Amino acid sequence: MAQPSPIAWLLPTGLLLAAFAVIFHPLSVTLLAIPLSGSTNESLGIFALLLSGWLIWREKENLKALFACPEGWGWLVFLLGILVALAGYRVVMRFALGIALVLMAAGIVWALWGRAWVRHLWFPLLLLVAVVPLPLDLVGAIAFRMQTIVARYSAFLAGLLGVSVERVGVTLYVPGHVIQVNEACSGWHSFSAAFWLFLLVLYWQRPPRWWQWLWVVPMLLPLAIIANIFRVTTVVVSSANGFDLLLKSPWHELVGLGYFLLLVWLLLRYAVKWQSERTGTIVCSSEALKAFPLPSLARLWQLTGIAWLGAGLMLWSGWQVQRNIAHFKPPEVPTQLGEWKRADLSVEGLEDGYWFAQARYEAPKRPPLHAYLHIPVAPQHRPKRLLNLWLGQGYEVAASETVQLALPHRRVPAQVVKFVKGFGQVFLAVTYLHPEKAATSPVAARWHRMQEQLIRGISRPWLALGIVSADREIALNTLRTLAALMDEWLQQQ
Repeated sequence: MAQPSPIAWLLPTGLLLAAFAVIFHPLSVTLLAIPLSGSTNESLGIFALLLSGWLIWREKENLKALFACPEGWGWLVFLLGILVALAGYRVVMRFALGIALVLMAAGIVWALWGRAWVRHLWFPLLLLVAVVPLPLDLVGAIAFRMQTIVARYSAFLAGLLGVSVERVGVTLYVPGHVIQVNEACSGWHSFSAAFWLFLLVLYWQRPPRWWQWLWVVPMLLPLAIIANIFRVTTVVVSSANGFDLLLKSPWHELVGLGYFLLLVWLLLRYAVKWQSERTGTIVCSSEALKAFPLPSLARLWQLTGIAWLGAGLMLWSGWQVQRNIAHFKPPEVPTQLGEWKRADLSVEGLEDGYWFAQARYEAPKRPPLHAYLHIPVAPQHRPKRLLNLWLGQGYEVAASETVQLALPHRRVPAQVVKFVKGFGQVFLAVTYLHPEKAATSPVAARWHRMQEQLIRGISRPWLALGIVSADREIALNTLRTLAALMDEWLQQQ
């Protein structure tokens, strides 16, 4: 039976690529990301696609020597990728689309050529997930803790070296300078870059029992933190002694890079015995093929059809999510909370897919208090972490407790946090309310919201409430009054 012309594969291949473009079009903004830019939550962007493609092209001769053994497991992996992509659309999570991209690409290779090809191309396929950044909440939580560690130990080391340093949160005060340890100094940049570089070297070298070297990956995180502690300490000591060059770019970045490369070199020099020979097992045919093995045309058309079915589901899901947010009406911010009367109000974000209100209340012979209300309207927005409003100003958490608020319709939990900055202190009472649920953290609120989005396509409102006062009891009692009023509005949603 005569083989079809290679041109016959062009149409289904083009349609399959078009389906991928439709499914993964939300990732287009991440393709323009610049690695090691000023953004903490970054990705490799289009460089991940280019590097993955180049690595596959580099392996083309080895791939010709592999048996093409299509397997049904590839269909399951491909369908799993479509389900993950659909979930990503429902909860508007780009990282889920990155995982779906890896699964769908691996499923195609497995279904058309077999598991030996997937095993041989594990790193180029895994690299596709680097097109998108990690979830912002995860990166922000990790980077902030790394940032705090760097600031604390940098101040300690600089003090040992005889420099007078006062630390307030992540801000270091030295004679004549104020040095802010921002997220870029946390070490996350160095770790994320070294993570992919290490896997690239591991794939390139392919040492025997390569999985035994994966213990190096978690070691890169403390090395990145230590390198940035050394960098900030160097900057503090040099600026305190009148040498301000290290405060400027690119010298500031080069100092951190130098420390990190030195620590990684020491790790690899004394802990890892690299072997350069390639020992990957390759099952070859008796005679190397002259041309690239073409897949089954019928299987390719079937995959294309399933991909377009998945693309249709994604488009319908996106339309369903957008349709349900058109009639949102925010609640009225109370003009009075007990004896406290509203003196000022600012509202923002409705045109951008969220509602955030800030109000200042005053009472006779009392210091003013502030109220904060936030609702994520569009599905890509998340419940706001109100604690960050003070953590970003140099405040530190001194104490925290969870209490129960008795509302007319139910009891809800609330968190009371004591912040300190120098000799000053404030109390924040915060809760997150839903028509049926309540939480004390944005993480729990977001988790419940995502569950509802997966089931219904969109979640009912999650309202973040916060009261800030210099007195704990005033903050807690005022939050109880505000939560009771807002709960009436929520019960009507």
